Amino acid sequence: MTIDRRALLTGAGALGMLSVAGVTAAVQPAAAAPSQAKVIDVHTHMFSKGWMAAVRAARDPNFQLGEGSEDGSLVYRGASIGRIVPTMLDFDSRIKAMDAAKVDIALVSLTAPNVYWGTREQSAAAARIINDDFAAAEKKYDGRIRWMASLPWQNSEDSIAELRRARKNGAIGVCMLTNILGARLDDARFDAIWREIEAMRLPVFIHPTTPMSDSLGLGEYGFFNSIGFMTDTVLCFERMIMSGFMDRFPRLNLIACHGGGYLPYLAGRFDIMWARNDLHSPIKDAPSTYLRRLYYDAIVYEQDALEFLVKVVGADRVMYGSDYPFRIADMDGVLKRTDALPAEQRDAVRSGNALKIFDL
Repeated sequence: MTIDRRALLTGAGALGMLSVAGVTAAVQPAAAAPSQAKVIDVHTHMFSKGWMAAVRAARDPNFQLGEGSEDGSLVYRGASIGRIVPTMLDFDSRIKAMDAAKVDIALVSLTAPNVYWGTREQSAAAARIINDDFAAAEKKYDGRIRWMASLPWQNSEDSIAELRRARKNGAIGVCMLTNILGARLDDARFDAIWREIEAMRLPVFIHPTTPMSDSLGLGEYGFFNSIGFMTDTVLCFERMIMSGFMDRFPRLNLIACHGGGYLPYLAGRFDIMWARNDLHSPIKDAPSTYLRRLYYDAIVYEQDALEFLVKVVGADRVMYGSDYPFRIADMDGVLKRTDALPAEQRDAVRSGNALKIFDL
């Protein structure tokens, strides 16, 4: 029997193509299955009518709230830091927005300027009001809403008393700001509060506020938010690292907003400064190692930024956060970028990390 050479070559070529196709198919990664992990939003805010009434009654010259039954501008230390609109008071609207964005649980908190205004009595009363309003929302929307307590940090005794009361009423964390009317968070006057929080093992969500100095000219173009908030975050956390605060309170779970500001981007610079200069810092390990002890939310608006954050601090330190219901909120975008991560990282950011540190 004779074999046609052309047929043989044709057949061999076909087998070769099949072989290549088979190899190619074998090495192509399978598309990741849709995640079954819940989505827990650790950075999301609400106000309440009771809190608004307390602000107006206090008449603090550093903090004014525009008049109106349901909305008003927030003017803190002479600069606008936002505006309260109906969705910031309406939990029904929030639940609808969560459903649309596929967010399962919201850990709500009060943003700047929190309850750091008015007299001692007014501040303590405002903390009780907002904490009670959040506790009521948790009961009404069972399983969808959890909350973080606000404390009148200006007075340690009042803060500890409210912390204990709020914890009994369901608080699963503490929300505070990057400075307490200009006082640093590592100031010794706050140590008693920190010890109580650490003993309770409650995570602390630290939201930026207006820096106490405007020497950089932050009053225009929304710079108080886009630059000032980020700068105050960096100053707050790097001071807590370099002062030895994190060594004094090693069991605290601290959460840095907005992906840590630009903390991750400066990790190498902090390490070089620490290694090559006499900074009179008590820490024995490089500053970047402390960045990996913090937690961060994932609201950074760019895929590359999220992936860089994960690379620097680890996927076990990043959590979904949307900044809802402010105008810069991004529930859909944060989830889309989170779901673009490798499956194990994706599920950790969606909810795995939050489940580890919050009592859920």
